[in-house]
Amino acid sequence: MDTEENFEDLVRASSGLLGYFDQQVLASYRNEPHKFDLETDSFEGTLRLTNAYYRGLQQSGNTDEWLDLKFGYRTLQNGNLAVVVWLPDLKKAGMHQAKWIGFHLASPIWAEPDERFRQWVRRYIGGSWEIDNGPKFKISEIVAAINGVTTEMVGFPLYNHPIDASLTYPASENTHRYQDAHAILYGFLIDGLNKGCIEALANSEGTPINIASDKTLKALERVLPELGASSDFQIAMCLVSEQRRLANHGVRAPATSKAAFGAFTQDLELCLRGLHELFACLEKHLGVDGQSASNRSEARKRLPRMHDTRHRFASIHEAAKMTGKTIERAEYGDRETINGVHESEVLILHFTDGSIMALDTGSNAYNITCDQVGLVPEDFHVSFHLTWVPPILPK
Repeated sequence: MDTEENFEDLVRASSGLLGYFDQQVLASYRNEPHKFDLETDSFEGTLRLTNAYYRGLQQSGNTDEWLDLKFGYRTLQNGNLAVVVWLPDLKKAGMHQAKWIGFHLASPIWAEPDERFRQWVRRYIGGSWEIDNGPKFKISEIVAAINGVTTEMVGFPLYNHPIDASLTYPASENTHRYQDAHAILYGFLIDGLNKGCIEALANSEGTPINIASDKTLKALERVLPELGASSDFQIAMCLVSEQRRLANHGVRAPATSKAAFGAFTQDLELCLRGLHELFACLEKHLGVDGQSASNRSEARKRLPRMHDTRHRFASIHEAAKMTGKTIERAEYGDRETINGVHESEVLILHFTDGSIMALDTGSNAYNITCDQVGLVPEDFHVSFHLTWVPPILPK
């Protein structure tokens, strides 16, 4: 059971293993996105080398720059945030330790209560499975689900870009960093809207809507009128647009102090509610169960890709004879052992018209064993890899 006493016990037990640092320690990593992936959410974050940069280090033999840190946040009495890390992980970070030492907080005074810090301790020190993910993670999930629905139903993703590590929380507690975070969010949720998808949605009910001259957000609202002025979606998009305007249009006013991290968290929660409204509107407009359509889209990504045409005498061409037939039953299992032949699975499909199709596997195992001493064809086992793509369910 999660109690205040249990929480305090966890903090005391790990006190010598936790290090606290000024949040500005992350600034230099944020300035080199080609080297570092810095991902943040409401109570946690990760800092890693990018795959491309690490491959370059491996090639040069310079692996002292290895970095893979999970961190949390703790609120100082003055309202600023400190970064908290598990010190044994930081000690593995080689040359990066010197950079962090310069931002170490020796005697911090904490604000209490601190739900953000409590969540991090419970998840990463207490190992609690009850701690829910932050709003940025959930926004990434719902955007992917929305794209899955529209891709399946009209052939286009609604959002051009999946939510990734470049969407970060404000780096400091002031208005400029708050506005900058919204400017990045604007790129995903508004600039990233796909006009081609919206046009396809406009034509999907048989009564086309002329949206050619509309901006993407206005066009989407015309196609899905439920997303009107009183909806969370509309309120959220107006908020993001206004903060982006303050960040990027003209000369902005001087920065002032603001609890930017907490405010941006609340804004993301509003966006999340709005995106769920959008998802429900798409279900209604398209007449499908959105989750099943999204699941189908994800499953289709796992289908194998065919890169060439088989020889015209290959037995695979027999598969065309299954077109249009209805399967009555399927037999499947391991094929009985044949001396001198590789082990294999087998699938036999019985169709309602009485025809049967057997799917076995071929292999060049015999040829290989002729060239390699000590191998026999029976050492090889070829399996089917089956991928099931479910149907889309009606709403």
